[in-house]
Amino acid sequence: MSHPLGNFTKKKVNMANTRCIQFVELSNRRQFAKKWIFYDEVIKETRFDISEALAPYLPDNALDEVVAMLKKYAVLLRIETPRKESRGYYRWGHSIGINNNLDKDNFLHVFLHEYAHLLTYLSFPKASVHGAEFYYYFQELVLNFIEKKILHQDMFLPIVNYSGNYNYYKKHFGFKFCLKIIKVGAKAIYMDDIIVRDKGQKGLINCIRESNNAKIQLPPGTEVLPVLDLKW
Repeated sequence: MSHPLGNFTKKKVNMANTRCIQFVELSNRRQFAKKWIFYDEVIKETRFDISEALAPYLPDNALDEVVAMLKKYAVLLRIETPRKESRGYYRWGHSIGINNNLDKDNFLHVFLHEYAHLLTYLSFPKASVHGAEFYYYFQELVLNFIEKKILHQDMFLPIVNYSGNYNYYKKHFGFKFCLKIIKVGAKAIYMDDIIVRDKGQKGLINCIRESNNAKIQLPPGTEVLPVLDLKW
C-alpha cells in the first residue's frame, strides 16, 4: 500500500536508503486475531534536516547525540499520532516509531528503549523481545547517556524498568550470555579479552582472540559478554 508524501523541496530519492524523519497520521484502528493491530497511515511530512525536525521533541542536551545515533544505522524515525497500545516501537529494517504527544523527557526515554531493540537485534537476531539480551543493551545505553551527563543517574531504574522487569533479568541471568547465541562475526568479552565469534565445528565454536589473533575453540555454553559499539 503506497502513502502520499508531503511536499518537500529536496529531490525525490529512495526512502529505504535515506536518513529522515517522517510525520505520520494514523487512523481507523483495526485489530486482527486479538494480536495484531493495524492503522491506516498517511505520511503528512518528510524532513531531511534531522536536527531541525527533532528539536521540538528532545531535550537540548540530547539532540546531537540522538541525531548521530540515527545516522549511524540510517534509522527511519516516524513521529506518529498516538497509538493506544504503545508509546513507540522498533521494526526490523531500522524503523522506529514514537508517539507525537510525549513530553521531551519521555520522548527521549522511549527512543532509547526502541534503539536498544535495534542494538539487540544486531547481536542477537533471535532474542526474545524483552529478554535478558535486550535489558543488557538497554542498561548500557542508558548508562552511556548518564556518563555523558545527558540523563541524571536517578533516572536509570525508572527508564530501564518502565516496561518489563529489569531487576528480574539482572538477578537471574546476571547479564552473562552463552557464546552460542552470539551472532557469527560479533565481538564478545571472554576472560577479560575480546574474541570474535566464528562458526562452530565438531561441537565447539571457533573464535579469534583479538589481542594476538590466535584461534581458539570454546564450548557453545561458554559465558561471554557482547562488546557494545556505543560510539556514534
